Amino acid sequence: MNNASEVLWISAAALAVSSASLTWFGHRQRQGGTRGWQWWTGALWLTTAGLLLVATLPYQPMVLAVASMLLVQWPIVTLIGLRHFHARLELPASERLDWAVLTLTATAAASGPLWPFDPSLASVVPPTATLLAHLYAASLLLGGPTSHDGVPLRLLGGLMCVVGLAPVLLAFPAAEVLSSIEMRAVAAALGSVAMAFLTLTLVCERTERQLRDSRRRLRVLANMDALTNVPNRRHFHELASLVLQGDRPGSATLLMFDIDHFKGINDHLGHAAGDRALRLVSRSMTEHLRTHDVAGRHGGDEFVLLLRHTAVRDAMAVAARIVTRIQAQSTEACLPALTLSFGVVQLRGDEGVDDAVRRADQALYEAKRQGRSRAVAAIGDEERPIFTESQRLGLTLC
Repeated sequence: MNNASEVLWISAAALAVSSASLTWFGHRQRQGGTRGWQWWTGALWLTTAGLLLVATLPYQPMVLAVASMLLVQWPIVTLIGLRHFHARLELPASERLDWAVLTLTATAAASGPLWPFDPSLASVVPPTATLLAHLYAASLLLGGPTSHDGVPLRLLGGLMCVVGLAPVLLAFPAAEVLSSIEMRAVAAALGSVAMAFLTLTLVCERTERQLRDSRRRLRVLANMDALTNVPNRRHFHELASLVLQGDRPGSATLLMFDIDHFKGINDHLGHAAGDRALRLVSRSMTEHLRTHDVAGRHGGDEFVLLLRHTAVRDAMAVAARIVTRIQAQSTEACLPALTLSFGVVQLRGDEGVDDAVRRADQALYEAKRQGRSRAVAAIGDEERPIFTESQRLGLTLC
C-alpha cells in the first residue's frame, strides 16, 4: 500500500466513524425528527461513499465522475440542512438557489472526466466546481445572522472556505503523493468530520436551551397559580419572607381576604362563573400593587397581600380601591356585584410571614362575623387578638 492509499484509507475510516457516530447519536437521542439532521447525516454518508470509490476502485472515467459528484455535494447539502434546522434564521439566498448551484456544480464535476474532446478538463473542471460549491455555501454562512445562533454558522462557513481552497493551496507540495481527486477526497473528508462536530454542537446547544426553557416553565407551573396567574401559597411565603429580610422590622402590612358567598356563585352560576370571579379579583388586586409588593392566592377563594412600607390605614384604602374596581367590572364579567372581606395586620418586628398570616386570618373571620363586605384590622398576638378598626367596603349584599 503506497502513501496515497494510506492517506485515503485513514481519511475514509475517520469519516465512516464520524458518519456512524452521528447516525447512532441521532437514533439514540431521537434526533431523526430534528429538521436538518437527515441532511447532515446524508451529506456525511455520501462523502464517505465518494472517498471509498477513490480509495478502492481503479481510476476509470465513470468512477471519477461519480466520485466527483459525491465529493462536491457536502457543503451545499449541509447548507440546506442548516436552512431546515434554523428555519427562523434568515440565511441569504434561498433553498431553490442552493439546489440550482448543487445541480450545476455536481454536473460540472462529473462531466470533466467524461468530456471526450479535451482530457485536460478532467484536471480543471472538477476542482473548479468543487471550489465554487464550497465558496457559495461559505459566503452564505459567513453573511448570515450575527446573533449568538450565527456563531457556529460562521465557523462552519470559514471551515468550508479552508476546505475548498485546501486542494489548490496544497496542490504543489502534494503533487508527488496525491492526485487532484485524492486531494479533494481528503479535504472533503476532513471538512465533513469537522462539520459533524459543529452540527452536533448545534443540536446539543438547542437541546440544552430547550431543557432550560422546560425547567423555567416547570418553575413557573410550580410557583404560580394557573387560574389567577399570581404566586401560589408556597411561593407567596417564599417571596414575602425574602423581601422582608431587607425591610425595616414592622414596616409592612399584610392583608388576607376572600370573596363573600363564593360557594353560592359556584352553586347558582356554575364553576365557570366562579373561575371568572377569581380571575377578576386577581386582576383587580394586581392592578393596585406596586412593583415591590407581593400578592398570592392562598387557596380556594382566599388571597393574601403583603404591602411593604405601608401602615394599616393605607392598607385599608388599598382594600377599598380593590373592591371598587371589582364591583365596577363585575357586569363585564357576567357576574353579580362581588363583595370582599379583609383581615389586616401590621407585621411586628419579630414576626414571620406565617404568624402574620394567622393573625390576618383571625381578622378576616371577624370581618365575616361583623356581616362581611368590610375590612377589619387586628393587633395583639394570636392568642389574644384585639380588633381595632372596622371599615365597610363597597356595596353590601345580603
